[in-house]
Formats: sequence, structure tokens, C-alpha cells
Amino acid sequence: MFRTGYILTPKADLFWFLALPFLATGAALASQQWLTGVALLTIGLWVTAPHQFASWLRTYGIPEERRFWRDRLYFGPLLIFLMCLAGFSWAPITTAMLVILWDHQHSIMQQHGFARIYDFKGSTGAPSTGRFDLILGWVLFCNMLVTSPMFMWPLIRELYRLRIAITPETVRLIASTSWFIVAVYSAIYAAHLVWSVARGYRLNPVKYLFITSSYFLWYFCAWHASNVLVWGIAHKIMHGAQYTIMVYWYLRRQTQTANSESRFAARLVRPGNVTLFVLGGLFYAILVHTLTGGQIGAFIFGWLNYPTLYEAIPALGLAEWTPGEGYAFVSLAVLNTLGMTHYYFDSFIWKVSDRRIQEGLT
Repeated sequence: MFRTGYILTPKADLFWFLALPFLATGAALASQQWLTGVALLTIGLWVTAPHQFASWLRTYGIPEERRFWRDRLYFGPLLIFLMCLAGFSWAPITTAMLVILWDHQHSIMQQHGFARIYDFKGSTGAPSTGRFDLILGWVLFCNMLVTSPMFMWPLIRELYRLRIAITPETVRLIASTSWFIVAVYSAIYAAHLVWSVARGYRLNPVKYLFITSSYFLWYFCAWHASNVLVWGIAHKIMHGAQYTIMVYWYLRRQTQTANSESRFAARLVRPGNVTLFVLGGLFYAILVHTLTGGQIGAFIFGWLNYPTLYEAIPALGLAEWTPGEGYAFVSLAVLNTLGMTHYYFDSFIWKVSDRRIQEGLT
């Protein structure tokens, strides 16, 4: 019934993919207790920026794949930069919300991608399991967005500011409907697992532990943390560290082949040379920090001043959203904007069904 398979090794997976979400949650709660909101910028600098460096290295560091994707790798980032430039100049709040939504979609797809790798490495799951896993991710993540206080209240505030009143009854109906969908799909998903086993397909228990630990972090922080920065810190630690370690091992396997042309990437990921890879990420982080002026105002290019836009909503027991609270929410979106090219690249460079990708995973 069960067959285990690991992305890296049993010990490495235990730390990076199973235990890390719990450690990241603890670090985020500690930041809330003892540090100020600038902790998110620190995490963004020392974790998120290096993981973006890993994305650039993964995308452009292998000449064979660079030739294969060609136009996508050169025109896509330029278009994204121009769109962000226009968006944060003319409609900063709307742009921030769109960036956050893209970041959410990217998060779902990264964890789904790791789940697919677990099935690939363990030779587990039915041919349809990938689709069931993806729908499970969307159902659970969207449920968190529309039911958790951390994400639901900012959305309600935005609706009220647009003069779209939403009653407490409507809020409760949306939440109840969302939880009902979760319950129904959970039963469908369990039935799919039973069906798979009955037809001789095996299950990789490590994959399900991985999915559980990931959603523990997201749900715990969304429901039990009082500040969106806590969710951002925990998420960025988990997301950034897991992606970076995955790219390191993938490039290491890809560049070990005799016909590999990836001299620069091979040098950074050579066995025993992990320090050089880490230093490359830190150098990129310092470069980003320097080019943006080294302070939060520069991260938003001096364009966005966050006033008090959201009034109190007595019917729902919500007080006025202060500029500081709103600024924290929008600053999280602005930091995510720096990684939009990373979201774009990952939308097509990580396909487990691709033979070239499989070569780097085995």
C-alpha cells in the first residue's frame, strides 16, 4: 500500500520539507514577540532575495534550457517590470492586491510541484493523482483566504471602501459554504486514495506529511497570529529555503553530466562548494538592498504613501485600520513584487512530466 520516496534524502527531507514549516512558524512568532515589523524586510533580504537568485541561476544558468525557452526568458521579465512600474505609479493598492494573489497562486503551485516530485521519486500515485492534489491545494488555500481573520478582514475593508456593503450574515454564509466545500472535497480526495490503492497504486506517506506540514504553517499563522507580517515571515522562510535547497540539488545533478555546458552554474553547485552558492545568494541580496536604497521607502520607489483609507465597520466590530497596519499589508505585497519574475519563470520551467526535468531529479 505504501512506498516511500524522497526529494533529497530521508534526513534532508525531514529537516527541509517536514520540520522546517514548524521551525519557521516558531521563528515568526518569536519575531512578533521580540522584533518590530522590520523583521519581514530582514527575512525578505536574507531569505527571499537569495531564493530569487536561485531562480535566476536555475533559469539562465543552464545553456541548454536557456536556448530551449529563448523568447520567454528575455521578453517576459521586461514586460513584468513595465507593468509593475505603471501599476505602482497609478494604482498602488490594486497592484498590491494583484501581486499578493499571484504570490498565493505561486505558493500553491510550488508545494504542489514538490508533491508531484514525491510521487515521481516514489513511483506512487495514479495518473490522475496530480489533478486531485492540485484541486486539494486550491480548495484548502482558498478556504484559508475567505475564512481566516488575517485575510478575510482586509478584503471586507476593501469592499466597504468601494461602497460595497457586506452584512455579517453574508460573511457567515461565505465561511460556511467554504468549509462545506472543504468537507466535501476531503471526502472525494479520500475516496480517490482508496480507489488508487484498490487498483494497485501505492501511496507515498512522506508526500502527505509534507502537505500536512505546509498547510499547518499557513493555517496556524492565518488564524492564530495577530499580524500579517507573522504569516509573511513564516511563509517566506519555508518557501524561500525549500526552493533554494531544491534548486541547489537540481543544478548539482544536471551539471554533473559529461555533456553539460553549464560551467558557471556547475562551479557554484560543485560538491563541497556550497559556501560559494550561499555567498552568491547573499551578494545578490546585498545588491538588491543597495540598489533600492537600503530602507523600506526605497523598496516601494518612494511612490506609495499609505493614508487611512479604511474606516471603522461597527456592524462587524472592526475598528479603523490605521496607516501603520495598512502599510504593513501593502509592504508585504511590494516585497513580493520583487519576485514576480521568479513567479513567471516557475510557471513553465518546473514540469515534472518534462524529460529534461526528470533527468535533474534522478
